[in-house]
Amino acid sequence: MKNLSYVLVMIFALASLQSCVKEKDPVIDNGVQPELPPIESFVMPFNGFEDADTTGLTPGNDEGATVRTTTFDNWFYSVTNVIVWNTIIAVNTAIPVASFREAFNHNPTPQGSGVWLWAYSVTGDDGATYEAKLYGEVLAIGEVQWDMYISKVGGFTDVNWYSGITSNNGETANWTLNHKPNNPEAFLQIDYTNNTGNGAAIRYTNIIPSNPGMGSYIEFRRTNDPAVNFNRAYDIFKVENNNLLEINWHETNKNGRVKDEVRFGDQEWHCWDVDAMDVDC
Repeated sequence: MKNLSYVLVMIFALASLQSCVKEKDPVIDNGVQPELPPIESFVMPFNGFEDADTTGLTPGNDEGATVRTTTFDNWFYSVTNVIVWNTIIAVNTAIPVASFREAFNHNPTPQGSGVWLWAYSVTGDDGATYEAKLYGEVLAIGEVQWDMYISKVGGFTDVNWYSGITSNNGETANWTLNHKPNNPEAFLQIDYTNNTGNGAAIRYTNIIPSNPGMGSYIEFRRTNDPAVNFNRAYDIFKVENNNLLEINWHETNKNGRVKDEVRFGDQEWHCWDVDAMDVDC
C-alpha cells in the first residue's frame, strides 16, 4: 500500500506541474520576424556618371562651327561598358526586382518552424499580373534563408526565381537568380557586403551554364570616406579575354578615371574631368 500511495502522489504532482505550464504561443514559437534585406543587397545601382554636357564637341567646318579641341573618350568608354551590363541585367531581372521591391509594402505571416511568408501580387512592365510568395526562414546561425516563388496569372506557376542567404544585421547577402521562367536556368550570382558606416560592394557574376561569358562579372563599390578622390567604382571582368576594366569616379563631382589594358594598350589610368572631358591623370 505504501508503494501504491507513493505512485499516486507522484502522478498527482506531475499533473499539477503540467497544469501550470501554459501552451506555447504559435507566433512566439516562430521567433522574431526577420527583416527584409536592404534593396542595395540585391539591386546594383547603374547610375552616377552617365550624364555630361557635350555641347561644343562637334568638328569644325567652313561655316565656323565650334572646333572640337577636347574629347570625352575615357568617360564614354566607361559609360558604354556599364550600360551594356545594365541592359542585360534589366531585361532579365525586371520581374524579380519588382517583386523584391514590392515586399516592403506588405507584412508577413508566420508559417511555423521559423518560417515567414510575404504573399502579394505585382504588375509587370508587360502589364501581366504576377503572384509572389517570398519565404524567409530564420536560421539558428544568425542568418535568414530566402526563397521567392513567382507565378504569372495565365502562365507559369511557382517558379523559384531566386533564393539566397542574408545575415540578420544586413551586412552580407548571397543570392542566386534564375531566368527563363518557363524553363528556369541559372543566370546570376549576387554577392553583397556592407562594412557598416564605411561603404559597401555588390557583384553580379554570370553563372549561365555553358555560356561563353560564364564567370564574367561586374562589381560596384562605394565608400563613405570624404577624403578620397574617387568614392565610387565599377570593376568589369570579361572572362573571354581574361581582361579587367576598372572605373573610378566621384559621385558628386563626376570626374573619374578608367584602366583597361586591352582598350588602351597599357596599365595606366586614363582620366576625365568634371565635364567628362579627357585630361591627364
